Amino acid sequence: MYLESLWVQGFRALTEQRIDITAPITAVEGGNGAGKTTLLDAVYFLGSGKSCLGLTNAELVRDGESYFVVGGRYRTRDAVAGASVSHTAQAMFTTEGRKELRIDGTVYHGFIHLIGGLRVAQFNFSSLFLIKGMPSVRRQFINLLIASCDRSYLEALSAYSAVMMRKNALLRQSDSSVADVSLLDIFDEQIVSLSNIIYAKRRSALGAVGQAMTRLIADGLFEPLSDMSILYDPRPVSTESIRAIRDRELARHACLAGCHLDDFVLLRKKRQLRDMASLGEAKLVALLLTFAGAEYIRMVTGEYPVLLLDDLEGDIDMPNLDRLMNLLTRFEQVFITSFDFAHLGGGLNATSVRL
Repeated sequence: MYLESLWVQGFRALTEQRIDITAPITAVEGGNGAGKTTLLDAVYFLGSGKSCLGLTNAELVRDGESYFVVGGRYRTRDAVAGASVSHTAQAMFTTEGRKELRIDGTVYHGFIHLIGGLRVAQFNFSSLFLIKGMPSVRRQFINLLIASCDRSYLEALSAYSAVMMRKNALLRQSDSSVADVSLLDIFDEQIVSLSNIIYAKRRSALGAVGQAMTRLIADGLFEPLSDMSILYDPRPVSTESIRAIRDRELARHACLAGCHLDDFVLLRKKRQLRDMASLGEAKLVALLLTFAGAEYIRMVTGEYPVLLLDDLEGDIDMPNLDRLMNLLTRFEQVFITSFDFAHLGGGLNATSVRL
């Protein structure tokens, strides 16, 4: 997978920028505030319809502007055609809340349609929250990872979200004496069915990610993490278990069971990393998860995603940096910010973009 060109307008720190990418490794250079992280965030947005920094669409609009545009042309392997095929995508958002997405000329009004096109894997300072943050951060990680490779998973997530919205709306407008029990029963059945589908796909994907982590550790880059593992053991959900907590749901006006509440746990010697990891260890684990996720995408789709590495300087020592450079040769395309070209070493085809 390869991003051939990128253009942005009114997107955070960038007034207007267009770049054509000609080398497998692109180093994005510039001073503080020049827009290096913003440029990588724009690439991530093209692959996910969201900011990798957790910013809302409104927050992505540059100060003083009334809209942003992010667009690009990318090349991906088409299994049916048996060759690489190029696609063009462009997303626009206005401060009035209007969304417009064009993919190969077709117009959509939801950025979710970007998922599954340009596939990306990213590491930046906020990746630390994969280790130290709330379960919602890890769910977002695994959801995008699977959905970018599996349209049926994305459809199941969308259907689940719609059911949750309808059930929560009913719970908010009802109390224990007037709730439409028959409608709640229907929603609960749908939640159980969709949760079991999503649980199964998450369990399979996290198993594959765990195996990829083991292989990467064996390669030597993440040797200090040789005792790491992933635990995913979601609480079983059934119509009976949901109905058993219906009074609590009515009191809280919210659904309290289902796949929107599960989590996966990162362990070292059977202890949870979020409770014991130092800042340096957490960064290294987050980097390992990024690469393991990229390996999962390659396993499912046959090609690596575009790799986005933001501000690695100071996060890994020189021996591991050298191993990382060798690992980058697996990827068809890599973007790196704040990187000294002297560290890239010989044999890597790299170019620089200065902002």
